[in-house]
Amino acid sequence: MVNMAGGWQGFSMEDSRKRNMEMQENFKELSPAEVLVKLQRGNARFWTGCASRPEASAFERRAMIMQQFPSTAILGCSDSRVPVEVVFDQGLGDMFVVRVAGNSLDTSTTASLQYAVKHLSVKVLMVMGHEGCGAIKAAGLPSAQIEQEPQELANALKMLKRGLDEQRLKNVHDARAYDREAVITNVRRQVEGLCRDAAIMKKVQNEELIVVGCFYEISSGIVDFFMEVTEAPTAAAEPHLVMRGVHSGVQSRMEYHVDQTPKADCEGSEQSLMEKGQSSFVPPSPDSAPVKPSEGDGIYSPTGISSQSHKTDSDDKFTVLISEEK
Repeated sequence: MVNMAGGWQGFSMEDSRKRNMEMQENFKELSPAEVLVKLQRGNARFWTGCASRPEASAFERRAMIMQQFPSTAILGCSDSRVPVEVVFDQGLGDMFVVRVAGNSLDTSTTASLQYAVKHLSVKVLMVMGHEGCGAIKAAGLPSAQIEQEPQELANALKMLKRGLDEQRLKNVHDARAYDREAVITNVRRQVEGLCRDAAIMKKVQNEELIVVGCFYEISSGIVDFFMEVTEAPTAAAEPHLVMRGVHSGVQSRMEYHVDQTPKADCEGSEQSLMEKGQSSFVPPSPDSAPVKPSEGDGIYSPTGISSQSHKTDSDDKFTVLISEEK
């Protein structure tokens, strides 16, 4: 600390260097699984209305000049309703963010994420789609209509369209389910693209990195983590209609999250705050009974939606967002 004119106290560069080294040590101590739990907790705070909205002090901002230590790199959509730091209740320096319409990979977005993995050593690499994505809806339009758009936009939409598997999506007749499944299909394609990178997969296999896909529901504020990768894809995986709630995907290593259930870090009764948050968008039942997990599912479903017909072998392990125990 150094005294400045008028009694204001500033910080020397040596102070900043020491603080930066502390930030680096704190970063090194985090495991990928712990980072993912941190994101789950942050989202839980956000959708229950008790976000901490972390802000760095002047000292911490100065320390960040030296070097950044983001724990997460995320490919998200440019949509103004999807500010990822807000959705996960994270602060300055926590996330390396790449946003583009349709959260899709191209030369620039891929290079940015490769930089985050190789040079920043992020612990979680994430692709997040969202409810009501305009880019995905536009990609589902007839090709002739897409061709009427400006050339660069048309080219981007055609790239998205190739990965949507529209023939399979024709079997989904509910509009909201179609929207969700189309977005999830696109997220899976982008995750598969990232996992064909040998350097990324080497870190995954060494348990230095988690690669995960997720879906953000704007209407509720909840992020569903539906896919975690542990080996490079050998062929296009068949996406399935993802049930509501936070759960793992194929060959998941998310047992950690079952043992250490993330909760909202709020004052007062956490369980009551979570239930209060969900009540704002869950239609009340006739007897006003609280929403409970569907019997046999082992999954917490904030909206109460659960379909056994959509359950696959990969859904046997679930990450429960809110513990039944207070």
